[in-house]
Amino acid sequence: MFHRLYLSLLFVLLSSVSAAADLKVEARRDGDAVVVQARARVRADVGTAWAVLTAYDRYAEFIPDLKSSEILARAGDTLIVHQKGEVGFFLFHFPMEVTFSVTEQPPTGINSRAISGTFKEMTSAYTLAQDEDSVHLTYSGRLVPDFRLPPLIGTAAVKAAVEKQFGALVKEIQRRAALSPAPTR
Repeated sequence: MFHRLYLSLLFVLLSSVSAAADLKVEARRDGDAVVVQARARVRADVGTAWAVLTAYDRYAEFIPDLKSSEILARAGDTLIVHQKGEVGFFLFHFPMEVTFSVTEQPPTGINSRAISGTFKEMTSAYTLAQDEDSVHLTYSGRLVPDFRLPPLIGTAAVKAAVEKQFGALVKEIQRRAALSPAPTR
């Protein structure tokens, strides 16, 4: 009985997050890894979306549960970014501390991989594509935490965290786009 109630509540919460943010997030297990795909269509231009995605040192201002994010080094289009925060899901809360090597391909792609921290493996990629008055933003990631994630709860927790954080990026892109004058064609 408790499991059905829990799964029903989980489904309702995850569905409402997706609908509110106008985005789609999928997560699945691949051995010890959780593989995540997220996408959204945002009424903005690529320049605005790129500015938000590359504002690494400002992420903690608009991404929930991220306490700090700082650029440690930069060499051309390659950066070292350190982040601290927490991943939470109902009663489960995990501290997160990760240092990433980030490679930018302005203005349409960002790839990163964890080089130290609370993940055995963490790789991700963002892509941006302009379509008339909108930007298609996609995210793909592969995460292998340095702690045990229960099978069903772990995948749902990662999905919920990505929905929350990806949704915050989308919201910030929308906010900044609303502040910018419309580009002339």
